[in-house]
Amino acid sequence: MKMNKRGNSADDRLPKFFKVYLPDESGDDLELPISFNSFLPKSLPENVIVRSIYGNVWKMAFRKCCGDVDKYVMVNGWKRIAKDEDLKNGDFLAFEFDGSRYFNFCIYEGLTMCKRLRRSSVLSKETNVVSDGEEKTQSSDDYTDYDDDDDDDSDETEAVEDDDEEKYLDDPANPYFTMTLNPKRKSQLKIPAHVIKDYGLNFPERITVIDPLVHKYGRMEKNIKIQMNGCIFVKKFGCVIRRNKMKTTDKMICEVKKTGTNVVHTIKVSIIRG
Repeated sequence: MKMNKRGNSADDRLPKFFKVYLPDESGDDLELPISFNSFLPKSLPENVIVRSIYGNVWKMAFRKCCGDVDKYVMVNGWKRIAKDEDLKNGDFLAFEFDGSRYFNFCIYEGLTMCKRLRRSSVLSKETNVVSDGEEKTQSSDDYTDYDDDDDDDSDETEAVEDDDEEKYLDDPANPYFTMTLNPKRKSQLKIPAHVIKDYGLNFPERITVIDPLVHKYGRMEKNIKIQMNGCIFVKKFGCVIRRNKMKTTDKMICEVKKTGTNVVHTIKVSIIRG
């Protein structure tokens, strides 16, 4: 394994490591190179998201193995990734870490060392691999009845480009989308898939939410949930709707604030009364 620390573009500045796929030596866990330890955050996530550039998404447990030298391992799911991506002996995988919990990778064919291209004509699969010990129960406030085949561009949220709405943004260059209230689906905020894709957004386990009542009640910290179909939600968003007394005739503008590496840290909410 080898690491590349620096490059010329913004993406090249993200830490990377490489792995050769050897099926006879490959188990169900993926061990990170020891030289990569310095690039991991001090507060380690319990789970990480592994994404291929070909459209597949997996969730794996992340563990620290203590010994003479600390090692970090992505647990329970590597065999599934190898199967889903149809890896062959000698294929070369290049992993890129966003600094929070996302590991993106691409594949170089072992025989030719040519980068495997994404097949845009084929619908992507999305897989969620969870360790057996992970808690699977949710409180009623966390539950949202979204089907796996829900349209990404639902009536509740949509990406917009409106000069009048942009006046509510702290920075017009930030991505944003609007939301109208659906009384049956108000416990979580769904992030439109095309907004995530267009801006290459990555999400940590928790983000900050700022609403119009921030000066009275302060900022909120909310957990992020990623469903089996890859949809991303801000959990327990109902309190934002309740404390702002949002009605079905109102419109909410959600401004997404991110770092230079596209890691989302804050969503600022503005409400236009209808």
